[in-house]
Amino acid sequence: MGSAEGQAGGNAAAQAVPWLVLRTKTKCEKFVRDQLLARGIEAYVPVTRRTARYVRKVKTYELPLISCYAFVRLPRDRRHEALALPYVQGMLRLDGRDCIVSDREMDWLQRVSGSRMEARVETASWQPGDKVMLTRGQLAGMEGHIVTRQGKHEMAIALDNLGLQLILQVPVEMLERTPGDR
Repeated sequence: MGSAEGQAGGNAAAQAVPWLVLRTKTKCEKFVRDQLLARGIEAYVPVTRRTARYVRKVKTYELPLISCYAFVRLPRDRRHEALALPYVQGMLRLDGRDCIVSDREMDWLQRVSGSRMEARVETASWQPGDKVMLTRGQLAGMEGHIVTRQGKHEMAIALDNLGLQLILQVPVEMLERTPGDR
């Protein structure tokens, strides 16, 4: 991939440092990437190209494939430097730990970004029957399965741990797939 897509050259020492995800302000992903690259920090923002046809011209735009995220190989001692940049809102964290992106996933993102294939990003879909665990609230740690979707952001969950079905209406942010599901 070229520098226009935001990948700095890597070496063997950089391979030991994992890819992390920085959360950015909307429409500032490429700015943050450029600031990181200027400081010698390997950064990447997968992009997709969109062509707009106007009356007098045709213009091609490079838009981030994943809104509000910049991927970065960030050594621990430079973490504060990256988090202090303008428009960086923090690290993407799951279960209190930094979200680590595997080299395989990064390779996949780079291939999709460099292709002419139409791509869009959607959040992981939740289907009735999926096994889940509540991650927050008074029932954190309890496992169950999705009974129905209650719109885009809520699910009805049946908790099986109690030996009976307790159906709760739960926001999606409080759910995590249990290991082995799908």
